[in-house]
Amino acid sequence: MKNKAIYAVIMAGGRGRRLWPLSTPDRPKQFIEVNGRSLLARTFDRIAPLIPPENVLVVTNKDKGGLVEEKLPELPSENVLEEPMGKNTAPCIGLSAVYSRKVLDLDGESSVMVVLPADHLVGKEEKFRELLSRAGEVALDRKQLVTLGIEPTFPATGYGYIKAGERLESGGLARKAANFTEKPDLDTAKEFLAAGNYYWNSGTFIWRTDQLLEGLKKYMPGLYGGLEEIEAALGTAAEEKVLKEEYSGFSGTSIDYGLMEKADNRAVIPAAVDWSDLGDWPSFEKLIESDPEGNSCQGDVICDKSEDNIVFNEVDKPTVVLGLSDLVVVNTSEALLVMEKDRAQEVKRLAKEFERREKENDS
Repeated sequence: MKNKAIYAVIMAGGRGRRLWPLSTPDRPKQFIEVNGRSLLARTFDRIAPLIPPENVLVVTNKDKGGLVEEKLPELPSENVLEEPMGKNTAPCIGLSAVYSRKVLDLDGESSVMVVLPADHLVGKEEKFRELLSRAGEVALDRKQLVTLGIEPTFPATGYGYIKAGERLESGGLARKAANFTEKPDLDTAKEFLAAGNYYWNSGTFIWRTDQLLEGLKKYMPGLYGGLEEIEAALGTAAEEKVLKEEYSGFSGTSIDYGLMEKADNRAVIPAAVDWSDLGDWPSFEKLIESDPEGNSCQGDVICDKSEDNIVFNEVDKPTVVLGLSDLVVVNTSEALLVMEKDRAQEVKRLAKEFERREKENDS
């Protein structure tokens, strides 16, 4: 695809509670720096050879625009959008679509939007870009709502799945997306893995702007109507007021549930790109080089007679781990977390409890 025909929307909202205490409401995980580069910046770098900075939009939480500009100084400031409140992915993506038409001056029929979460990891970046370009051609020429489906490597219960149907064209990569399944139980996940035609839902989408908006108009008319009001107000004195009023009425609906599970022009392209959603501390260690004993450490850390630990230290005194294994140790100014790796899914609950206590202490 020609660069001018494709633009990217990087979703940089959310709280990232699963990486607490490193990730907090003041600094969600997409802004965390590992080896000198934030997860948001890594996402931007990944698509830079395909999409120029002026065609990249970043949508973030209210009052986080300054953080985006700090992490991405090469991005035009007008390409940073702050949502007045978090309302899940459908409003975020819809806002980006109307913004692209009104502010970026991109034609809906000839422009292709690539939607990317800000906090994922892709090992095979060149192949990833090639697949995005191929998906863009399918979206542009065949009016398909395309998603990248990650080839599963184990029966994961923490991801949604996409069942791939017949190929859209002989010899092509794209296949019809037969159905979407939310996070399955272990037995079902094992069946999906054995079947060979189920893929993890990567949360990466590629579609023509007009086809996205037509889908929202058909399946999410309330959201579409609000987006029309927002688009009319963009660039006027009423923009901020209208944006807040319309957003307050939106339901917190994901694009998967609101559109992709219902549309009949949906496709999936299988992708083996060494992908991870960095959804918990054990997955996060892929970003940190390990020592010969398997300890993945960042900051002032000493691991002695220890193995297979993740140790992340942000404070100005050493963190020392002696005679331990398979632990996560995170030391920040917010809190010290020490846990067994297999308890990673409990961190979100603890983060919520910590936030509740902080609010009580401030009141």
